[in-house]
Amino acid sequence: MTSTAWNRLSLNAAEGSLITAIRECMVRSPRQLNNAFEADAELLDLGAGGLLALTVDTLNDGAELATATTPYAKGWLTTTVSVSDLAAVAADPVAVLVSCSLRRDRWTLEDAREFGRGASEAAERYGCHVVGGDTNWANEESFTSCALGTLRRGSVLSRLGARPGDALYVTGPVGAGNAVGFRTLALGGTAARDPWLPEARVAAGDPLRRYARACIDTSDGLLSAAVSLAELNGLGVEVVMHDEVYAPIASAVAEAAHLPRWCSAAAEWGEFELLYAIDPADAERCSRAMSERGLQPAHVGQFVAGPELLLIDESGQRRDLRNLLPRMRAIDPAGSLLADLRALLTGGS
Repeated sequence: MTSTAWNRLSLNAAEGSLITAIRECMVRSPRQLNNAFEADAELLDLGAGGLLALTVDTLNDGAELATATTPYAKGWLTTTVSVSDLAAVAADPVAVLVSCSLRRDRWTLEDAREFGRGASEAAERYGCHVVGGDTNWANEESFTSCALGTLRRGSVLSRLGARPGDALYVTGPVGAGNAVGFRTLALGGTAARDPWLPEARVAAGDPLRRYARACIDTSDGLLSAAVSLAELNGLGVEVVMHDEVYAPIASAVAEAAHLPRWCSAAAEWGEFELLYAIDPADAERCSRAMSERGLQPAHVGQFVAGPELLLIDESGQRRDLRNLLPRMRAIDPAGSLLADLRALLTGGS
């Protein structure tokens, strides 16, 4: 859910219409601070109890789990997807609940132990714990996590607040999620020996609270995240992708598949970096604070007053995201992924 209106580019019409229908008969909480889709996590004012952030995410069997091919990696990813939403609102994680739907014919007790270990060790990495959940047998595998965190009054961060001329930064290298998913489904690779364990960028909380104007995570890909921020704020955006912005695995997979690197920023496996808008005057101070916390922030563009949604790729070519992103989304990741990507590139964008 990445937009205030279902017909925006950043949210497809089918998903948006369902969300709109679901919400039509819901009563809005008087405690809620954000409107629909304005923040990665829902924000509640508990009065004397402070501010609460909470979010829920589900990973379904198939393409959504292409980046996690071991039980441990699935547990790690299940915790991370929801904690990343807390990170995007600069909340401090408190607890995670995990719900599992498992197939009887696929899961052993050792698999379950490894899943639990992955989910728990990820939570510990983020300074919280898995405190419970639910487990069921099902015909299809899925994993859901609900994360809760606390916020400091006066420092609420959402997807709103970006202004024309703001710089667009990301907390670290991008493209890893798309590269791992593509390697698994299109190149026949496996991550069993070296699983991809992405990290929610909870460490960015203090710098974001001090300097960022708007923020979103990149779990749906960097380019979709940039478009979401632009549309929500009534702005245009120019995303500028230099070679050094990409994660090493994104560059390696792109080279092996003979694809441009920007493809790893355009699909929707994504990673869990945070994309944020910032006044250029504050950008250097924020980057230093990020670096002190072990992050590798990078400048990836700027917001503009006009309507353009542009990618300027590593070769300097300008690409219209209004055309490119829908075409990328139309590709079935479970189909002829490599051939379909090459056909899209041959047809231009």
